[in-house]
Amino acid sequence: MTIIDVHTHYLADALVDALERRTDLPRVSNGQNGKLIEYGEGNVHPMQDDMRDIELRLRAMDAQGIDVAVISTNVPGVDWFPREDAPPIARDVNDEMLELARRYPDRLAVQAVLPLQAPEAAAEELERSVGAGAVGAMIFSNAAGVALDDPRFEVVLDTAARLDVPLYIHPTYPLTAKALDAYALIPTLGFLVDTTTAVLRLVLGGLYERHPGFKLVLGHSASLLPQLVGRIDYEAERAPGGTGKLTVAPSEALARIYTDCVCVWPPALRSTLDFLGPERVMFGSDYPFWDPARSLDLLREAALPGEVLETIQAGNSRRLFGLGEPLAADGPPAQRENPPA
Repeated sequence: MTIIDVHTHYLADALVDALERRTDLPRVSNGQNGKLIEYGEGNVHPMQDDMRDIELRLRAMDAQGIDVAVISTNVPGVDWFPREDAPPIARDVNDEMLELARRYPDRLAVQAVLPLQAPEAAAEELERSVGAGAVGAMIFSNAAGVALDDPRFEVVLDTAARLDVPLYIHPTYPLTAKALDAYALIPTLGFLVDTTTAVLRLVLGGLYERHPGFKLVLGHSASLLPQLVGRIDYEAERAPGGTGKLTVAPSEALARIYTDCVCVWPPALRSTLDFLGPERVMFGSDYPFWDPARSLDLLREAALPGEVLETIQAGNSRRLFGLGEPLAADGPPAQRENPPA
């Protein structure tokens, strides 16, 4: 079966160069054993070769049996740069990734990075990148501390809806970081609290009321939603204003999201499938932060029927991201498959 990895990261040289020029967090600094990416207080990660070496990634894909990777930018993205600096950095990062997709048209596709601190410029960059061949964009669970349902970001959401491309919500330095800066609680808990909060605020704030067919992707096996959705419905019904702008139960609206299978624990995957159904779950690895073998093992251990496995490994991602013709060497393909989600 074909395997398409929709949750896999690439650290562009353009982003590294920009982070190395920073003195404030986030930044790239020199550690005793090499360069470090300092995402925020209490969240530091060594800069690994497999973040930046696309040839290494392709060899790993061959070894793992992964056919296509939809690459996206490493955290911290460009959200923390000054408003005037972020758009050109985002453009350079996207152009670098798109050039890789042109070099390896059968193996790579691209989710753009957007400078959300400059919303109008972010909307323009989304349109430009999609016109150049990007299949959507990955944004982070907060924009340098600003919630995604802030009205200033509606222009970005409206543009994604008009272009009919996915926005993929990925963790970043969480709003709860100060309370979680011990015992690896930022990546184990804080990231998922932040992404769950971001999606709840968008959905309760009326995203699907404005754009019923919006292609919203929440990483990490729908984060905390499969475990909380019953509680969300119950508390929303009890509390005045708990359903926000929805005209249906929160669970009905939340069931429209898409997700990946990054969770490494079969019971978590099964609860995600119970909540969303197999038609909204895609294969993802979170490479290079997580070993893709863990996601491949997860699918094997879950003992899914063959038709479910096939739709998770490739069918859903082809449909959602419109993965048809590869990106041509001299620009975007004349036409991409893009059936309704």
